Amino acid sequence: MEPCSSAAQHTFTVLQTNVGLQTKSYCIASRGDPPESIAMISAVLRGLAPCILIVAVSGARQALAAAPENAPIRIRAGLFDTTQPQTLGLQTLPGQHKIVYQAGPQTYKFCHHANLAVWQDKLFLMWSNGITHEDYNGQRILYATSVDGRNWSKPAVLAADPDGDGPLACVAAGWHATEETLVAYYTAIVEKRPGTDKRNQLYCLTSSDGLQWGQRSSLAHGFFIEGPRPIAGGRLLMNGQRSNQQPRLRFSDQSDGITGWRDGHIPELLGVYSFPEPSWFTRRDGSLVMTFRTKSGDPTIYASVSRDRGESWTQPRKTNFPDATARSFAGNLPNGQAFFISNPNTVPSVTHPSIGRRNPLAISLSADGQLFDRAYSIRNTPTAMRFQGVNKANGWQYPTAVAWRKHLYVAYSINKEDVGVTRIALAALATPQAE
Repeated sequence: MEPCSSAAQHTFTVLQTNVGLQTKSYCIASRGDPPESIAMISAVLRGLAPCILIVAVSGARQALAAAPENAPIRIRAGLFDTTQPQTLGLQTLPGQHKIVYQAGPQTYKFCHHANLAVWQDKLFLMWSNGITHEDYNGQRILYATSVDGRNWSKPAVLAADPDGDGPLACVAAGWHATEETLVAYYTAIVEKRPGTDKRNQLYCLTSSDGLQWGQRSSLAHGFFIEGPRPIAGGRLLMNGQRSNQQPRLRFSDQSDGITGWRDGHIPELLGVYSFPEPSWFTRRDGSLVMTFRTKSGDPTIYASVSRDRGESWTQPRKTNFPDATARSFAGNLPNGQAFFISNPNTVPSVTHPSIGRRNPLAISLSADGQLFDRAYSIRNTPTAMRFQGVNKANGWQYPTAVAWRKHLYVAYSINKEDVGVTRIALAALATPQAE
């Protein structure tokens, strides 16, 4: 088929094929054709090729990305306006913003992998803190605390460089809180090989006061950046990746967050992941949905479902949820709504054209855990790095979130050099159907 002319794109239904971040359009039906003919062609093409998008055009172009068949999640048509790349047409949520760590000429200049938790009525935030470059030797874990969600303590070292002049670096991997103990996790990785080296190891530290930390314990091989969270009944889920870049989805029925870990089963999916960085939420029927990042050039979220509390998962499937190819964070609000915090922008990044822009940082919401039909911007003002470093990128990125005291707290890195937190009233996210 021949590409449409610009004039034809205002009068024809067109077929769009996406290869990486490039799009080509082809005429398949004129505006004068009966609607049922266009619908039939669209249905046939979607069945033949899940990567095909059907675009209805009349006057200004409006794109509708059809969700592939049996996709665990999907977005409402028009949820993101790609003609407005800075905001995606999203309303910005009211919120209070706080910088917890700001890189300077005399400080470490890399920050990433933020993780939030609540313990003993206090917020705890950890992140990876590198000298200059991402995941290079010398990288450590910092953390800060807040008793009111507005003011944060001075950052302190949680885990130092694990091997001095050796090749290892620390990557923040989250928290687990019991009544009397706070568990902190981090992955010790081989620099420049964060997700693929078999020497990568998950460790944990424990504290009874949030100030003094015990000796580290080894928990698992792999690359982890998100801590365990409980599902109904108390089972814990913690997810990362294996050295072959496939997801490693784990569960434990022990409440301590340290013992009893077993691997859930998920079918391999070759050629899709580089860093799957799984995250998850629960549907109202109790089933679990795990989301996955894909490799550069495939700007779409994949998802899988478990109906046996994380012991087995369906084959991950491509969704129609756009993604800049970055870490996302999924979860549930106290009222049961599923949320998904991400960078749903596929416009090529200025600093890394093989991925999308990590701006805006948005939250998408679903009442049933299948259709995400509302979305808001959390941060969308332009950002720019002040200090260059290997693999650093502009934008509000790698989010984590926790609900506490009638607010949702969202932490993120800024240009991979600063750490920020946004405080959003839960009431701003409520819907009549979910209340």
